Amino acid sequence: MAGETDVYEVPTYAKCIEDIYVSISKYVRESEAGTFGPTGFYNQLEEYGYFPMRDFAVVGGLAVLWTIIRYILTENVFLPLGKYTQMSMLNQKKFPESAFKLIFYVCTWTLSTYMLFIKEDKYTFFERPLDLWKDWSPGMFVPWDMYALYMVQCSFYLHSVYGTLYMDQWRKDSIVMMFHHFLTLSLIGFSYAARFHKIGVLVLFVHDITDICLEFTKCNVYLKTRGGKIHKLNDHLTTIGFLFFAGTWYVFRLYWFPLKILLSAALADKSINASVGPLPFYIFFNSLLWILQVLNVYWFLFIVRFLYKIARGQMSEVDDVREIDVED
Repeated sequence: MAGETDVYEVPTYAKCIEDIYVSISKYVRESEAGTFGPTGFYNQLEEYGYFPMRDFAVVGGLAVLWTIIRYILTENVFLPLGKYTQMSMLNQKKFPESAFKLIFYVCTWTLSTYMLFIKEDKYTFFERPLDLWKDWSPGMFVPWDMYALYMVQCSFYLHSVYGTLYMDQWRKDSIVMMFHHFLTLSLIGFSYAARFHKIGVLVLFVHDITDICLEFTKCNVYLKTRGGKIHKLNDHLTTIGFLFFAGTWYVFRLYWFPLKILLSAALADKSINASVGPLPFYIFFNSLLWILQVLNVYWFLFIVRFLYKIARGQMSEVDDVREIDVED
């Protein structure tokens, strides 16, 4: 749990970037050169990493389970629904992916929201992100709810690698999505092994909400044209979903993510208990978070392009922002 400290004051973007630069550059100057090489990383992993075989087994087993559940839902619910509602053949192939992901992200975001804001002994990481590191120690105990969230998410992204290759409809950014899955899988698995699970919960919280909006929008894109007719309800829900998607992407991924998570990660070495010593994996973990943020900006450019085309009248309706057959 976070300590009872003063309420966190959200900095400006400029102050955030300045503090991040100062903290990271100071860490680099004061660290030994061998810390940043493969040997130094491997030594830290041996000393501080903790990912027992039983957890590997849980992740692998759940990944297989997600694949089986998705296959069962696809064959018995999603595909029959597509045929019953008279979607086009192409949309019948796309719909199961989005429907399955929508259900998954609603469940995981509900859990992280409950943990951070609703339950009686909630975690106060969102309100006090700098307190994330105060009680950090190697191999520290992971509360059961965080453990469950981590195992579920880690296994889902392992399944997603398989899903992108063999189950999903191929899209313009599928290669980028593969990179995203591997990056997310690395972040989740590594942060669990290093016991950076508290900040990991925040990362998942700010990202899952936009995925809900995205998959909701895509489901309605596929549902709005049925039997050769445009259904107004799904058309309106598509527009509303896309606006929420764009808004939550900016607020959660481009505002809260840097100002709460990137800044907290950069200041982590100052925040941990002095008796623990320097925080291991500092540069590596910060690098992974910044790569994730670059991807967030990359995908936001797709959103801006869509909004621009709609504003200019070059598009009359919202379509799948990841679709390969969208006209440039």
